[in-house]
Amino acid sequence: MEIILKTDVRHLGKMLDVVKVKNGYARNYLFPRSLAVPASKEAKHSLEKNRAAMEALFRKELAASGDIAAKISTTQITLERNVVENERLYGSVSSSDIAAALKALGFNIAKRQVVLHEPIKQLGNYSIPIKVFADIEATLSVWVTNKAK
Repeated sequence: MEIILKTDVRHLGKMLDVVKVKNGYARNYLFPRSLAVPASKEAKHSLEKNRAAMEALFRKELAASGDIAAKISTTQITLERNVVENERLYGSVSSSDIAAALKALGFNIAKRQVVLHEPIKQLGNYSIPIKVFADIEATLSVWVTNKAK
C-alpha cells in the first residue's frame, strides 16, 4: 500500500514522503495515529499543490526549534530527592520528572522527547539529551541533589 507521511516516522521516512508499507502496518499503526494518509490520486495532487506551503511551515518550525534548543542547552535544573544510603536515591528520576521540571520553566517538552535510557538512581550532575524537533537535540544539565530535611 502506498501512503503519504504526515510527519517524520523513524525507520520509514520524512514528512511528505510517499512510501510503500504493508496494509496492516498502515491500517493498524500509521492511520490511527494520524502519521500518514493513503496515497490516492487526489492526495498526491494535493501534496504537490501544497508542498511549498508545508515546506515553508516546516522551515519556520525548524528555526524556532533551534532557538528553543539553544535555550534548553543553557538551562540547568535541580531535582531534589530523598537519599537512602550514600548517594543512592530513594526512588529514581525519570523522563517524566525532567519533562515536568522543563514545563515549570516554560518549555513545552513531552516526556517522550527526553532521551533517558534508564532512570537516574544516584546523586550527581547528568547531561540529558532532549529531542526538540526532527533532527535537533539539546543537552540539558540536570543536578540531582539530596532533599533537605
